[in-house]
Amino acid sequence: MRVAVISDVHANVLALEAVLADIARHDVEKILNLGDHFAGPLWPRKTAAVMAELDMIAIRGNTDRYLAVGDADLLDEDDLKIIDAIEGEPMDWLKQLPETAIYADAIFMSHGAPRSDETYWLDRKVKKHGFRVSSLEEVEAELPHGDYPVYCCGHTHIARVVTLDDGRIVFNPGSVGRPSFNMNDPVSAARLSPAAAYAIVELSAGKWHVNLRQVAYDNMAASAMARAWGNETWARDLAEGRTR
Repeated sequence: MRVAVISDVHANVLALEAVLADIARHDVEKILNLGDHFAGPLWPRKTAAVMAELDMIAIRGNTDRYLAVGDADLLDEDDLKIIDAIEGEPMDWLKQLPETAIYADAIFMSHGAPRSDETYWLDRKVKKHGFRVSSLEEVEAELPHGDYPVYCCGHTHIARVVTLDDGRIVFNPGSVGRPSFNMNDPVSAARLSPAAAYAIVELSAGKWHVNLRQVAYDNMAASAMARAWGNETWARDLAEGRTR
């Protein structure tokens, strides 16, 4: 079994197309999508059109929920433009997405932690200090009922693989559309990268392996689009990699 896991596309169709081209070279049987599809000052409608053609299993992210519910307290001016852009079939699709899913009775999919799409699983927010890496105990405390060999999550945009003491794996593939810190090893400090991130998960010789991947794309064009929307924060993040 070999699957690709993507997350946090955030309307970045250029990054999504680059990732899909890379996925096509790896003979995967399915794409698993962990949510946050269209919320971003980029190309929501074009992203929706590309996603509509994919053979994938998708779940809902926290920004998907904000857009689908349409709660004014959760939305800003960019969000209202995005809602207008995806009105119709894309919004209908967004509204029917499940909170979690299980693939092949082996891979548990959630956006944040299994019980909340807003809970950071493999990292913890620390007041005044950004984020820190979650302890094994904190990771295990969020595990859902049931016993699966692999769990995947998004939300933080931070690519990381954690192997629990019993051999189970919890990982975050990072963000396709707004990359953040990428952990290249479990000890060193993170390195910023503007490249699109995703993961390939494979069962080989009875063992599960997670390959975190980065794919270069025209991130400066994405940065320019964010600037055209008037969003300098996104423009900077897309040009340099997202700081936390």
